[in-house]
Amino acid sequence: MIVSRLFEYIKQNGTVGQAQLAQHFGISADGVDAMLAIWISKGKLTRLVDTSPVTQEQRVRYAITQRGGLSLTVEM
Repeated sequence: MIVSRLFEYIKQNGTVGQAQLAQHFGISADGVDAMLAIWISKGKLTRLVDTSPVTQEQRVRYAITQRGGLSLTVEM
C-alpha cells in the first residue's frame, strides 16, 4: 500500500520534502499531503512548512516523530 511505502521511505531517508516524495512515487504533492495526514493524525509523522521571508514560497517537509515526541505541523 502506498501510504505504508511513503512512511517507510521517510523512515529510511530522514526528513524528506513533499516534492521529492511526489516525484519518487509519481503522485501529486496534494496526494502526498493527503496520504501522510493519516500518519500525522496517528502521531507517527511531523509536517514542517518552511516559508521564504523574501518570496513567501512554502516548502513542505516530513519527518518521523521520535518516540515520546509530539506529532505537529510546524510553520517557519
